[in-house]
Amino acid sequence: MVLLRMSRGLADDELTDPFLGQPDAIAAGRVTYAGKCYVCHHRSGARGPNLFATKLSDQRFLETVIQGRKGTQMPAFGLRLSPDEVWQIHAFVKSTDYY
Repeated sequence: MVLLRMSRGLADDELTDPFLGQPDAIAAGRVTYAGKCYVCHHRSGARGPNLFATKLSDQRFLETVIQGRKGTQMPAFGLRLSPDEVWQIHAFVKSTDYY
């Protein structure tokens, strides 16, 4: 199992995605997105919001996926995805405007 890798942003001390711009991580994130996220988020939103247009910070994206969102259909994936897998999904989403 890969350990959680985090880097801190200088300006606001928030977590930043360590996989941004890494082709292997982006490819892995695309596969995970297809298997776990696409059913609700599709390529431009559906039951869930359009992740490709998200304004969430890196840290907020990670927290939302791991913890879910109470009062919505967004489940917590903290026991189903590792933090690195969530970062890879984020890297994929940030690498393109669409699925």
